[in-house]
Amino acid sequence: MVEQKNSVVAATEKIKITNINFNTLFNFTKSLDSDVEKFLVIRAFYQLNYFDLESNDREALEELLKPIGGTK
Repeated sequence: MVEQKNSVVAATEKIKITNINFNTLFNFTKSLDSDVEKFLVIRAFYQLNYFDLESNDREALEELLKPIGGTK
């Protein structure tokens, strides 16, 4: 029973991570003070969700990473 409960929790956590939308991401980055912090958050989101993103969403994030000074 405990193993089954843990697998349900793990599946729920995965769903929460992959269902973050861009509005939530951008609202969160607005609250950050430095460009470095913003870059790190966007890059982490991009790397963690790379395979789950649509190609146009992936391209949009890649464009956001360019002017901040980073690379993919």
